[in-house]
Amino acid sequence: MQVPDNPSNSDIRDVLIQFRDEFILFRDDVNQKFEQLDDRFEQLEQQVEGLGGKVDRLENQVEKLDYKFDTYQKGTDGMVRMATTIIIATASVVVLANLSPAVNALITAFFKTSSGT
Repeated sequence: MQVPDNPSNSDIRDVLIQFRDEFILFRDDVNQKFEQLDDRFEQLEQQVEGLGGKVDRLENQVEKLDYKFDTYQKGTDGMVRMATTIIIATASVVVLANLSPAVNALITAFFKTSSGT
């Protein structure tokens, strides 16, 4: 935009018209940029909503996995306790079965010596 050193009314008018035209172009460009920015914000909101849904689904999956793991852990603990009980009972039977003749002989000897025969 050129303004002469000694502008006349028509020069000022021409400059104002040129300024108005440039301002309208600038305003239209700014409005277009705002519309593009608004579109980008809408896209971003949609993506955030999509991510929120994915996070919710992942949270549900993690909760299900935690439940399955807890159930598995409880079942495993129960089986270990049962196996330990069976092993201890079996060992007791084996040990006591082997000691039974010796205990019988000891009890018989004790009673024989106590009765005096």
